[in-house]
Amino acid sequence: MTLGFFMMLATAVIAIALIAVVVIQGQTGAGLGAVFGGSDIYRTRRGIDKTLWQITYALFALFLVMSLVTVIIM
Repeated sequence: MTLGFFMMLATAVIAIALIAVVVIQGQTGAGLGAVFGGSDIYRTRRGIDKTLWQITYALFALFLVMSLVTVIIM
């Protein structure tokens, strides 16, 4: 078992976690305001939605770094 194997395994685990977080977020609905012509464009993220958004970006950055390091090592 080499370092490259562990790096690929860690990258795969991060990829699965990233997919799970994106799926958990789901599709944001337009809400009741859009029924009457309102717009949901300038909505701010709060609570769990904000936390999931931050986790998504953190996992993406970690996945990107791990992928690049794995390619350099291999």
